[in-house]
Parts: sequence; structure tokens; C-alpha cells
Amino acid sequence: MSLIKSLLMRFRRRQSPSKRFSGNGSGMLQVEALVQAHGDWLALLATILERERVITGAELARTLSEFAAHTAEDRPAEGEILSFWASRLNDTAATLGKFPSVH
Repeated sequence: MSLIKSLLMRFRRRQSPSKRFSGNGSGMLQVEALVQAHGDWLALLATILERERVITGAELARTLSEFAAHTAEDRPAEGEILSFWASRLNDTAATLGKFPSVH
């Protein structure tokens, strides 16, 4: 199985952001899908950046986590989303060490 497919299968098993964010209704489902999609895209980008030796996934996750903490001071909802993404990146970084390099 390819690296991308393996990662995407793992992402789909992660905790849904709806369990973290309050609200209900179809609008909330659209927001949840948007947050999930952006988190998946960000994890994929982090994987490519690490493969190209630009920045490690763990370092990017740490940086995003710090940014999330500062953002949460003024904009708590945005900070929570950023924190969710940082957690996703951290999980991805930990998972990458278990996969062989593709080149």
C-alpha cells in the first residue's frame, strides 16, 4: 500500500473535531468536514516538507501548537482549530517514522 493511502487511512480513524467543537446541525457538519479536510491537507503537506528535508513534521507541529496558543488568547475558536491541526501533525510525524522512505 502506498504511503499516502496508509496515511489517509490512519487520518480517517482519528478523533473527529466535532467531539471537540460544540454545536449541531448541518452547518456544523460542513464546518467539521472543512476542518477535517484542512487537517488532512496540512498533514500531507507536512509529509512532503519532511520528505524534502525542509522542516520536520514534529517541528512544524510544535510551531503550529505555539501559534494556536497565541491565537486562542484573542480568538478561542480559531485557536482550538489550530490546536486540532497541530495535534494531527504531531500524530502524523510520529507515524512517519514507521513507514519506509519512498525515495
